[in-house]
Amino acid sequence: MYRPQFPYALPSAPCVDQTCQYSFDVTNLPALGGTLAAGSRTGRIPLKMDKDAGFYLRALFTQGSIALRLEDPNRNALSDSENAVESSNYEIPSEYSQTRGAGSVVLESGAGGLYAPAGGTFVVYLYNPTSGTLSLSTVVINLIGEKRYTNQGCAG
Repeated sequence: MYRPQFPYALPSAPCVDQTCQYSFDVTNLPALGGTLAAGSRTGRIPLKMDKDAGFYLRALFTQGSIALRLEDPNRNALSDSENAVESSNYEIPSEYSQTRGAGSVVLESGAGGLYAPAGGTFVVYLYNPTSGTLSLSTVVINLIGEKRYTNQGCAG
């Protein structure tokens, strides 16, 4: 379970934050329906947020032996993307976990996390760092954070 390292300030009224987890797997992300050969990567896979509120991404959890590169809604890469060695451009979140559970990468930034406006899209690229073919149907990507519901006049 994710718990912020430091407390975040609560939004001023009339804003309301609600803990939120977006989970992407083969059931709601068709791009995860195939396989990925050793040393191969996928193209751009959009992770669409709901349209009802902005979202502050604070942590990323994954399952499966997959490496990934995440981009924020402004197309800023959140890991390297310019290295000549392809595998250097990706992170393997499962390596951050010593409990053999889902790997966790904390992405806390700014006042509340990495912001995506209502209906915004994060983008993920997947890479197979193993020597065998990976079934993408075993991959689960969880984006953990807060939705900020705003009313007129809210500074959120």
